[in-house]
Amino acid sequence: MRCIHKLSTVAIAAVALGAAGGRADAQSLHGSKASVNLMYTSARGKALDFLRTPDAVYKAAMAGELKLISITDDLDLGHVAFPFVLPATLRFADSLAKAYHAGCGERLVVTSGTRPLDEQPPNASPLSVHPTGMAIDFRKASDACRAWMRKNLLALEDRHVIEATEEMHPPHFHVAVLRQSTELHPSTVLAAQSAAKSGAASTSTAAGDVASGPDTYVVQRGDNLWTIARRHNTTTFRLQQINHLESSDLKPGQVLKLR
Repeated sequence: MRCIHKLSTVAIAAVALGAAGGRADAQSLHGSKASVNLMYTSARGKALDFLRTPDAVYKAAMAGELKLISITDDLDLGHVAFPFVLPATLRFADSLAKAYHAGCGERLVVTSGTRPLDEQPPNASPLSVHPTGMAIDFRKASDACRAWMRKNLLALEDRHVIEATEEMHPPHFHVAVLRQSTELHPSTVLAAQSAAKSGAASTSTAAGDVASGPDTYVVQRGDNLWTIARRHNTTTFRLQQINHLESSDLKPGQVLKLR
């Protein structure tokens, strides 16, 4: 890649001011200046190019520096203008999609990949790493899948694999893959998902599913509210109330509060 973005003096100053704050709080996906700075400094530290034009993105893809995001049984594409990302980001997305599909029963949908500087939206940060191809955006789906994503993205942040932010306008999960090397094998993602999290009520299994804790239950195939309520000495009404369920429909992998 040859088109390198030269940041303005203001943007560089923002990095300098935020450097003292360290990495973002690993217990939240709300985003912060420290999180943005971490993503940007990681990209600069790896000498990644900030591609300015669509033509530069296509040239990088033709040269094999960016990889095409392919639709699979686990992963789908939304309206993605430039469905290309760096190789390690693609490996991460494919691995996450497989675990996500197994964990909450839905395909993971990509809404943005590499986005050149000339195509950035008005509200984009001047430090955005989308022009490098290290970042990828995922659509927010059902409540159960949102909970799965929050839990597992936080686990991956704790292992310094990624830096993630839950965005509201439009609603999506923004993920920058920090490990842009061959060390990011799919097993890295699954290992992070199965790692124990301090203070958490449950952990992820190697398949990416969330394990039940004393106050939670993970819906299995064939379950319904009545059988779950009976098994845990509660009522269907109580389960609907504390889980804010608008219907009795459940999906495998969905996490229910029991208390």
